[in-house]
Amino acid sequence: MTIARVLITGAGGFIGRHLVRDQLARGHQVRALDRSAEALRDLPAHGNLESMVGDVTNPEVQRTAVAGVDVVFHLASAHLERRTPYAHYRRTNVEAVESLVDASGGAGVGRFVHVSSSSVHGNIARPPADEAAPFQPDIAYERSKADGEVAALNTGRHRGVPVVVARPVWVYGPGCRRTARLFGSVAGGRFVWLGRGANRRSCVYITDCLEGLELCARTPGVDGEAFLLTHDEPVTVRQIVEQIAAVVGAPVPRWRAPISIGWAVAGLAELAGVALRKAPPLSRRSLKFFTTDAGFTGAKARAMLGFTPKVNLRRGLDMTCHWWRSNGGGH
Repeated sequence: MTIARVLITGAGGFIGRHLVRDQLARGHQVRALDRSAEALRDLPAHGNLESMVGDVTNPEVQRTAVAGVDVVFHLASAHLERRTPYAHYRRTNVEAVESLVDASGGAGVGRFVHVSSSSVHGNIARPPADEAAPFQPDIAYERSKADGEVAALNTGRHRGVPVVVARPVWVYGPGCRRTARLFGSVAGGRFVWLGRGANRRSCVYITDCLEGLELCARTPGVDGEAFLLTHDEPVTVRQIVEQIAAVVGAPVPRWRAPISIGWAVAGLAELAGVALRKAPPLSRRSLKFFTTDAGFTGAKARAMLGFTPKVNLRRGLDMTCHWWRSNGGGH
């Protein structure tokens, strides 16, 4: 399909900021929506960029945001890493999705790309898994993302809005604070193994993720489909950490602790985060990266979208390390 004008919700986040720049580089007019004016100030000055501050759960904000656009990239979501009731996540990740798709129908939007997460599949018993793997979320954030997918597709069918679901795996690259923290812990000798690091993870570098989202937006004949956006080969957490150690010039971490201790510490950190009204340095969601299997195949996206990731893990980590050092990492 022809794309001229796009809306990006959650434009101030890691993927959102990159997607804004990517869409502008493709010649599109971009409306960038985020609840944080400060986050939007980080976006580049550009004649084709319209910044909009607002809460995506507000119906009036939704109607204004979707007016006159061809494609919606919906990235905004609740993802606070602390003990928060499911109702908090549902309001943003499910109910707002329904009303935003509904508003898109009224505005004549040509394609709604709903950005979900591979985490809806939970722990994968026999990786790599594909899009047909059952949903088995076990924390509130994951449950809400799974319910949000259903809401987007059902509302799209009801309102005649072409919806495509993207499920990125672990997205990393310049600007990702979580990746920066991982680099810092390995470089500073603070990283502690939980278990053997043998669990498998799928990764996708930010530029490959952006290409996948663009393909979800403009590929004909894929309405109602869901696509995992991933590099072809899952890797173990040990491989990820060893390669990070190599690019930052640090020894491979050797400290180890039982997984049970990690879960206990994460639980206490989340409780402290609630009391202090701050995101904790460790949470159950972040801990799952190091303890569960989440290996996926990108065969469906390759076959139906022509999605061919170009950046392997080592090259992606090298480029991320360059950004990390340029922004004070390792000093």
